[in-house]
Amino acid sequence: MASLVSALVVLGGLGGCTLCWLGYRVHRLSPRLGRGAFTLFAGTLGVGCLATALVGLVPAAGVGIGGAIWPQLPVWFWLFATYPWFLFTLQYTGTRIDVGGRTAGLLALPYAFVALQLALSPVDSGNAVLSSLGSVTFIYTVALVAGGSYLLCQSASAAGHVSLGQGVSIAAAPVLPLVVWNTMTPPAEMAPGGRAAVFAAGTGVTTLAVAVALARYDLFGTTPAIGTLGKRGLVEETDDLMLVVDDRDRVVERNGTAADVLGTDRSEAAGSPLTELLGHSTETLRRTETVSVETTAGTRQYDPQVSAVSDPHGNGLGARLSLRDVTDRELREQRLAVLNRVLRHNLRNEADVVKANAEVLDDEPRADAIIDAVDSIAALGRRTRRIDRFISESHDDARLDVGRAVERAVDDAGAADAAVSVSVDTPSSATVVSNERALTSAVESAVDNALTHADDAVAVTVTERPAGYTVRVTDDGPGIPDGELDALAAGTEPSLEHGTGLGLWQLKWAVMTLNGELSFETDGGTTVEITVPDGSESHDR
Repeated sequence: MASLVSALVVLGGLGGCTLCWLGYRVHRLSPRLGRGAFTLFAGTLGVGCLATALVGLVPAAGVGIGGAIWPQLPVWFWLFATYPWFLFTLQYTGTRIDVGGRTAGLLALPYAFVALQLALSPVDSGNAVLSSLGSVTFIYTVALVAGGSYLLCQSASAAGHVSLGQGVSIAAAPVLPLVVWNTMTPPAEMAPGGRAAVFAAGTGVTTLAVAVALARYDLFGTTPAIGTLGKRGLVEETDDLMLVVDDRDRVVERNGTAADVLGTDRSEAAGSPLTELLGHSTETLRRTETVSVETTAGTRQYDPQVSAVSDPHGNGLGARLSLRDVTDRELREQRLAVLNRVLRHNLRNEADVVKANAEVLDDEPRADAIIDAVDSIAALGRRTRRIDRFISESHDDARLDVGRAVERAVDDAGAADAAVSVSVDTPSSATVVSNERALTSAVESAVDNALTHADDAVAVTVTERPAGYTVRVTDDGPGIPDGELDALAAGTEPSLEHGTGLGLWQLKWAVMTLNGELSFETDGGTTVEITVPDGSESHDR
């Protein structure tokens, strides 16, 4: 029997050695969040198990496994190991990656009572005050373990890249040995063999939990901290001003960008009315597309977004505010609008003057060339205006018949006067909810290109597809040059390879306005395929 007891005690000691070795392996890793705290946890618990095993093998009466103090040894070491373990959970989950000295000191303060109780127990073991403080400290450490376990399991569950088993396995490391070792008390009611078995079992389960977390789940290879830190960084590092206000429009929180741009620190912003900070109320931001805000860089234009914050019972608590700087965009849009209007107006007027003078020239061939060039300029202006209308002007989607819209676009492209044959095949009914102006502009552009380059025939078809229709425009011409298609795909017009005009760009922008898809086939002619999605579902919402 004695040999079995000794074997169990030695087995527990080997478990302690294994914990120390696992802690050393973690220590050898490159710097990771929680690495140092986890090493200290595994080392403290491992040394405790090893020390308990050595004391248990001492044959002296009252000291070894039969003594009153032996069952308490692993629990005492466990108490001190919970401190670095909790620090590990804070860092590992990203809850608090930088635990300052003051915070660490406050967390460690209750452990001083345990040390004091251990130091004075040989002298005054019955002190009621020390016993009470010891009980409070024990409850405190259990609370730390419970809180840390919750952090691990919750963060692992919320993070899609981390297995829940990873959080559970490492949370089990301090929980299981406490449950097992506490069955050894009161000591008088358990034989040495039972004590040894419980000690070995407690050491074994915690060693197994740590080994599984490190080997099976690669504990420090994949951590949940990225989710916590990434989410925090989304708010803090974005260029948008982000604020939280309560139901009285007082600032509760703001991100670092808002503090820098508005020139306020945390203490100044907290509790101050939003109108003092931004010059606008939440209701104004909710109703306005853009607002002017005084910043450290001067007056800037912002696009505000407001979302309500409420509790689970539906009570309004306040609002989240997000303001994006659109000053450069607004200025660019103003410049484009002015240039667009001025150029179109001046081009049209000047083109009319040139054409009128060309028509009275005696040199008819040169006059015809001038008139053709002027007509091309005028057509370019009209196309620019058409593009501007369906891109810039706001038009709600409406229910329309794709077949009828395609037929009108073919007529507008001049199919009736074309030198090639044109066939149009549309279903009797092809109803969708979409942007009619963008659809007709896209089809007209594709048909115009086909009529210009076809040798003999152009075919336009409309076929049904899941959740919409497909419009195909096919011609038997030479095909669109690869350079123009490459420019269209890249979204730029190369400075050394100018395209033939705005037709393909009109086609692309119109299809983008439709939220459709555009594709080209240039083998044996050109086939332009336009998908027209049905927006009925989003329109009904």
